[in-house]
Amino acid sequence: MIIDVKPKQIGLPTEAYIALEEVSTDGSETRMTFRNIASEIGAQEAEEVGVEHLLRDIKDARVSTLAGEVSGKLSSLKGLGKRIGEIEAYLADVYSGKLPANHAVLSALQDMFNLMPNLRVRVTSV
Repeated sequence: MIIDVKPKQIGLPTEAYIALEEVSTDGSETRMTFRNIASEIGAQEAEEVGVEHLLRDIKDARVSTLAGEVSGKLSSLKGLGKRIGEIEAYLADVYSGKLPANHAVLSALQDMFNLMPNLRVRVTSV
């Protein structure tokens, strides 16, 4: 099991492997290889109850709420960046001719751009 203590992406910061002994086709040689396997992190009910009791003892509830809000907004912005990257890749493929234009998708993109605010308006003082 490899655990990334400073994860740079959203999701579980773990990778699990299993060692397998592979025998050559003629049976003369064996070697060990590693295969990646799916992993999951969980807790027993007693651990969950203990964590809930510890969290109740935190006096300043704003700290955990603020941290949760910041974490949620960061996750949302990363997700938005990923979706914009997918849109960019799709439009590049349509432009280069690798994909045919899907008018429903292009219409939805046009609607999205039409709903965006105009941030280049100059404000004059009264």
